[in-house]
Amino acid sequence: MKDYFISFAPMEGITGRIFRKTFARHFKGVTDYYTPFITPKEKRGLDKKDLKELIPENNKGLSIVPQILTNSSEGFNLTAKKLIELGYEEININLGCPSGTVVNKGRGAGALKNLDSLCKLLDGIYNESVKNGLNVSVKTRIGYSEADEFGKILSIYKKFPLAKLIIHPRTRMEFYKGRVHKESFSLAVREYTEIGAVERLCFNGELNNVSDIKSLANEFSNLKHIMIGRGLLRNPFLIEDTQLSEDVNRRKRLRAYLDDLLSEYLEEFNGSSTAILKMKELWFYIKESFEDSEHFLKDIKKAKGVLEYRAAVNVLFSNCDIKQA
Repeated sequence: MKDYFISFAPMEGITGRIFRKTFARHFKGVTDYYTPFITPKEKRGLDKKDLKELIPENNKGLSIVPQILTNSSEGFNLTAKKLIELGYEEININLGCPSGTVVNKGRGAGALKNLDSLCKLLDGIYNESVKNGLNVSVKTRIGYSEADEFGKILSIYKKFPLAKLIIHPRTRMEFYKGRVHKESFSLAVREYTEIGAVERLCFNGELNNVSDIKSLANEFSNLKHIMIGRGLLRNPFLIEDTQLSEDVNRRKRLRAYLDDLLSEYLEEFNGSSTAILKMKELWFYIKESFEDSEHFLKDIKKAKGVLEYRAAVNVLFSNCDIKQA
């Protein structure tokens, strides 16, 4: 299996600073982490909550790329200025989020609906970023309603000095359902190969197992960068599995990771039920690491406190086998 530059995709509500540092302690292979999106704050760019997530001392030892969600170049540039002051050299603009509340404001994948406005947004961002020496990457969908919109969208992206173009090959209307349109990604590979910039491309979407990654490697032999989100939440060993590293301590490592993460959340939230809610969000995905876990997962979902939660997790680990690669 080829070596990829691997980014951990931003997952709102899950992949914050506590998750990132805990995941990195327990699993190998992630090159960098993209943050859940920041929305620019009027006149100040970042608020205290944003700063807590992004200050370097809270992300020691990790390569972090902040992601901004906005339809305003002025808002992006104000926030980017604050991030540059924190030492960041790359910032990502989110043009892919399909959430209705985001899209209805012309943000995320909603920006793909009006290509004149998209061009104006990128023009305002890149004019400023070039002056500041900032690398700006784009995470995008291939269209709003139809996959064949991507040709026009791609022609706009090619006008700007994108540090990276991260493509989730679905439209906004498809959300996370159905197949990914690899033919759209193929179009980007052809066009970026022609301009000698194929190394800027990154594939994101439905990389859930070793077979998915192998298939991508076979189809796009010159691809160097992939982004994985849900696949790593479901199976934290995914990258290690692609490297054929046999691990006899899979169960022990998985338990240590989950216990460590709970401890971090309990400390962060002063032992409140918020810590358990955060763990339940992760269990929606990590249940896929276990065989026949649905019955036992019900008690984890119903747990109201730390003792109930830990007891339910103990029962699950005692009764469910860990899936192997």
